[in-house]
Amino acid sequence: MMQHRWKHGRLWLAAVALGLFSIGWPGGLWTSPAMAAPVEQPHVKAELIAETTAIRPGVPFWVAIRFELEEHWHTYWRNPGDSGQPTSIKWKLPPGFKADDIQWPIPKRIEVSGLVGYGYEKEVLHLIRITPPDKLPVGRPVTLAGKVRWLVCREECIPGDAELTLTLPVTNDVPQPSPWTEAFSRARAQLPLATSEWKLRAAQDGDHLVLLLTPPPGAEPLTEVTFFPFEELVIEGAEPQRLLRVKGGYALRLARSKVAEKTPTQLAGVIVTPTGWRGAGTEPGLTVEVPIEPLTALGDLLTPVAGTRSDRSSSGGQPLGWLALLVTLGGAFLGGLILNLMPCVLPVLSIKVLGFVEQARAGRGEAWQHGLVFTAGVVLSFWALAGILLALRAGGQQLGWGFQLQEPAFVAFLVAVLFVFGLVLFGVFEVGLTLTTVGGAAMNRSGLAGSFFTGVLATVVATPCTAPFMGSALGVALAQPTAVALLIFTALALGMSAPYLILAAAPQLLRFVPRPGAWMESFKQFMGFLLMGSVVWLLWVLGLEVGVDGLALMLGMLVLIGLGGWIWGRWGSLTRTPAVRRIAMATALLIIVGSTVFGVTTIHQLPPAASAATGSRETKSGGIRWEPFSPARVEELRRAGKPVFVDFTAAWCLSCKANEKVALETEAVRQEIEQRGIVMVKADWTNREEEITRTLAEFGRSGVPLYVFYPANGGEPKVLPEVITPGLILETFRENS
Repeated sequence: MMQHRWKHGRLWLAAVALGLFSIGWPGGLWTSPAMAAPVEQPHVKAELIAETTAIRPGVPFWVAIRFELEEHWHTYWRNPGDSGQPTSIKWKLPPGFKADDIQWPIPKRIEVSGLVGYGYEKEVLHLIRITPPDKLPVGRPVTLAGKVRWLVCREECIPGDAELTLTLPVTNDVPQPSPWTEAFSRARAQLPLATSEWKLRAAQDGDHLVLLLTPPPGAEPLTEVTFFPFEELVIEGAEPQRLLRVKGGYALRLARSKVAEKTPTQLAGVIVTPTGWRGAGTEPGLTVEVPIEPLTALGDLLTPVAGTRSDRSSSGGQPLGWLALLVTLGGAFLGGLILNLMPCVLPVLSIKVLGFVEQARAGRGEAWQHGLVFTAGVVLSFWALAGILLALRAGGQQLGWGFQLQEPAFVAFLVAVLFVFGLVLFGVFEVGLTLTTVGGAAMNRSGLAGSFFTGVLATVVATPCTAPFMGSALGVALAQPTAVALLIFTALALGMSAPYLILAAAPQLLRFVPRPGAWMESFKQFMGFLLMGSVVWLLWVLGLEVGVDGLALMLGMLVLIGLGGWIWGRWGSLTRTPAVRRIAMATALLIIVGSTVFGVTTIHQLPPAASAATGSRETKSGGIRWEPFSPARVEELRRAGKPVFVDFTAAWCLSCKANEKVALETEAVRQEIEQRGIVMVKADWTNREEEITRTLAEFGRSGVPLYVFYPANGGEPKVLPEVITPGLILETFRENS
């Protein structure tokens, strides 16, 4: 009896053991995929997981190499970028099993110590499809094994490897989902689409590759696109990727690798947009495999139109780190400070200093009030310029600092304003009281309005000038989100206002200035001559833009403005009766405002002057022969092994003209140019030229001047500072030719 019970007991225990064995507990040879223990190595856990709980003969199924990474550590994509090593696996599969290649989810850009890698952080699943043979013994476990190698990095890198295994049962039934099903679904959503309704083409444009993306009907607008190449040495990973709205859809400009030995014939990789290629919430990645065509094959499809531009993001590109932001803000502040010494600004602000001399007598508090109002005028004007500029650029307009001076109507308006101000300084007529008689009345509302207007006028006349440090700061500003851009423009405005705020807060610093008196009227009138010099210069700019007809119209307009000012001064003074003054002022305003409105609107309708096309033909200036700029011509000269110097300039840019006269058009520089066979190229931005604007943006600039020297035999281009000297030019030519 006992023997019978023992026999039945053994059968019962065997049944229980078989049941536990069949569900994979507590860790026998037949292991459940949900219970697979990960391999732990420094900063990473690795394991092999399956999407299903069993294998069905002849039916492909999915497994994945899963990495769980410590914070700030990463592994690499199939192309690791500037450095790194992709994950790999060497399979040890049972007979008849086949493994496909690793499926790579879309990576992210990872910047470490100036190098840009492509990889993954936190968690990543590398999906692999396994195909079993058609015949497998049901009920027998199958073990999949593979030697996995990886590289995990933060700033330092640690190579790792492990033998990962996964044991699954064989069944004829439909396999059940494993606990990892949702993780597989998330990973699959991160795989790039192989095909799409988007039409893709690529072309080479000098040192850049251009990817043209033509959307299907009803596609969501693109705001951000990033390209990840399948192969190394195709693009410069650290360079901005610029998205433009063009006639053919969108164009993504990619800087070619500077160290690649061969010119690529195909553009292959993945493009990523958070918008999703099939609408919001869909796959963010799309595979690109297109031949690289000649630029001419795309015709006018790359012509910019209203749309977006970005540096890896339409909202302004890669946000600055705190240190980079502080450096940029410091450069903007310093540039604004130096802007006060520029010839276009100095006459206006010299008058403001004299105003402080008189205001200081009324008390420190009153002077401080005027300083704040003046600063408000400057800051609000810079904000207005920044807002207009950012809005137009967001609309696809290729614009930069000083863009308004490319519009003849604005130049005409500025001429009129400066001419009126000059007449006031000469004493032809008075707006309010003279500087020597303001006294306490300077502190009333009209006095504060005058301080505010002076700040606005100072900003407007400053736009033709680019001080040192301004160029790079403005270039960064226009590639940043709106809030950061406005912050940089604010730093520029505060730099320009800083001397006057300091003088307003500490009027004792004005003790070196003589006491107020008749000399201030003489100084004011002298400043009027400087202002009229600015008028003459702007008339020259206007003549280049609209020709002799437009210039003659402008001169006639100034005659009428002068007539209005004379009437105001002759019959609008306090010595006349109130009725005469009212009639004189009304008549003067009618003449001044009417002639200005008529002249500006008429000039706006004039066609560009023939001389405005000087940028498209060879010119000679200061004994130097200048070729017209085009990216194709520069690339052609570089392929021929010639050294090339490109001067990005404009007729309305005083800093540019001063640099040309002082640093470039000298005998020593001319001899060096001839001796070394340097090709001088002028990129004239007086009128709006899209190619020049795009090239400026490629160098991180939003305005002129910009000086770029391309050494002989294809060396790296060298960007010179905004203020150049003959010594700097000669040194650059000798070291790089």
